[in-house]
Amino acid sequence: MTSIGKVGIDVHKKERPQVAESGGIGFMLIYIIVLSIGLLFVPNHLAAQRLSIMIVVLFLVYLIGIYDDFKKLSAIIKPLILLLASLPVFIFRVASPNPILPFVGATRLTIVYWFIAVFVVAITSNASNMLDVMNGVMVMSGIFISITAFISSFILEDQLPSEAIYITRFASLSLCGVLFAFYLFNKYPAKVFAGDTGSLGVGSAIGLIAIYGQIEFLLIVALLLHIMNSFTIISSVKGLKERSQMKSRPVVVEDGIIHANKDKSAPITLVRLLVAGSPKTEKQVIQSILSLVLFCCILAIITAFFMRIDIL
Repeated sequence: MTSIGKVGIDVHKKERPQVAESGGIGFMLIYIIVLSIGLLFVPNHLAAQRLSIMIVVLFLVYLIGIYDDFKKLSAIIKPLILLLASLPVFIFRVASPNPILPFVGATRLTIVYWFIAVFVVAITSNASNMLDVMNGVMVMSGIFISITAFISSFILEDQLPSEAIYITRFASLSLCGVLFAFYLFNKYPAKVFAGDTGSLGVGSAIGLIAIYGQIEFLLIVALLLHIMNSFTIISSVKGLKERSQMKSRPVVVEDGIIHANKDKSAPITLVRLLVAGSPKTEKQVIQSILSLVLFCCILAIITAFFMRIDIL
């Protein structure tokens, strides 16, 4: 990427170094290949169908991410195309339209579920993309959420069918593996950025694990920080906008210290909220974000126990 001039400025550092971009092209391709190998070990035909649809959707998102990295899609067109990429979920309908809720058990959303499922890939992909703001944050968040899904599959083992357990364990553990390998290069100070191919891919993978692993509510809890960050950004800028379209940056960097932008028109982001009280270094902000993501993941695991208690 550096050799072809595909680099980005690491804006939160005093030196503003140039960093290679689009590293997600590598680790997402590996992830798709690993999932394809997983088709050889599926426990039943339904698991094979679910995993196949995951692979198809992820490959479509992969292509969208590559195009976005090199040609750039508008903030409005991108989620619309991601919706189209998720249509196989709606068309084939091999998921279970009975999401499990704590203290309620399995619900019946036979019709509504499929319309909601179509939006899952677009929502989780964009939420992951919006949190990819500092070295290692998106990648480590993905690792935390993947581990959460993996642990939850054991807590709910008696409640989930074999195909859902297989999808959750295999897809989440594989995602955790490729993300950890990439994290070695993306952690502070980053040598390579994931790019939209990486952030969109990770978000869509989490959304698909939620659907086909039948742990929708748990991963909503794990993604609470992502959802909050997306909501505050969209509401503060009054719609979907690319970073280049925003007139003011949410934060300003002075001598390596991050300050909240006092301009009222600046977007309200998670990072801006974290430094509103007192300026922080990039390392401190990263630690704060990851601590909050970890907290959400712990809440998700606790929720899994409540769901198990309900069924027992």
